[in-house]
Amino acid sequence: MKRSSVFYSSLLIIMVMAAPVALPVFGQTPVTNPKGNQTTAYDLLQQEANQTGVSKATLSPLAVNTDLPTYNQGDTIVITGHVRDTQNATAVTLRVFNSLKNMISVAQLVPSADGSFTKTFLATGPLWKLPGNYTIVAQYGLYTNTNSTFHYNGGDGSSSITKFINATYSLQSGGQTFNIPYIIKGGTVSSMNILAPQYTLEVTLNTNADGSITLTLPRNMIDAKVPPPPNPDANLTGTSSGYDVNQKQLEDDKFIVTVNGKQVTQFTETKNQYARILSIPFHNGDSKIDIMGTVIVPEFGPIAALVLAIAIISIIAVSAKTGLRFMPKY
Repeated sequence: MKRSSVFYSSLLIIMVMAAPVALPVFGQTPVTNPKGNQTTAYDLLQQEANQTGVSKATLSPLAVNTDLPTYNQGDTIVITGHVRDTQNATAVTLRVFNSLKNMISVAQLVPSADGSFTKTFLATGPLWKLPGNYTIVAQYGLYTNTNSTFHYNGGDGSSSITKFINATYSLQSGGQTFNIPYIIKGGTVSSMNILAPQYTLEVTLNTNADGSITLTLPRNMIDAKVPPPPNPDANLTGTSSGYDVNQKQLEDDKFIVTVNGKQVTQFTETKNQYARILSIPFHNGDSKIDIMGTVIVPEFGPIAALVLAIAIISIIAVSAKTGLRFMPKY
């Protein structure tokens, strides 16, 4: 093999390995990030993605959820939801009714560009006395409405408030930066890490009470999809099942969530085309939450490829100077 052939082959290897791609459990076509090395949970919401996300038609017109099924006096109620078909400057109206069907709180907010919205209510004050099942009614426009229920354990009407944190964690993975909005009650977030071989997002916590965390996870960072059906031509063509399947054509699957190594099912989710919002409860003393999907970005991206490129170029340079051969001479 001539040195020129080795050189061009090496360049081809470098070009292939330099592009950061999501790692799926099953095959998919790599996705190019329009923002280069800066991606946030909301920056790409108005741009059509070719492979990631989900078909808009599969989403409900309006959805609303609470982060927990039960609350005490002084708790913060985190409400998440989405509107499938947004209208310019139209606000979502949220009304909270107590166990006697009396309205005790109301709010209006305009959804984000992707249709998602988040709102917090404080379960405190003279209107929050009666125990029982409470209802949140969400309305968008004249005809679209839905509701969600939770249980309130009752209070004495005082204005005590349990603290919570509303922040954003910047996670770097695969040469990209993902800004992950979160709301946590009962603790703080120590770190977030991508475990690419396990298709898992690991969240490390410091907890001081029972609480919950609500995370906005961009689909181009982590997602969970139902595997595609077997390819009937796989044995004839030699291609793997689902190799050319568009991710948008696949149904969403549930994430596998574990808290301190134990799988939990009592978490809520709202989602839109570009993000999935999970609200996960935890107990005092819990320190780690793992969220496992089927598609995830790699831990290492262009920097690792650059190191490899430098190594290959160095080998080529040394071989040209010393006469080192890549292939044995026959």
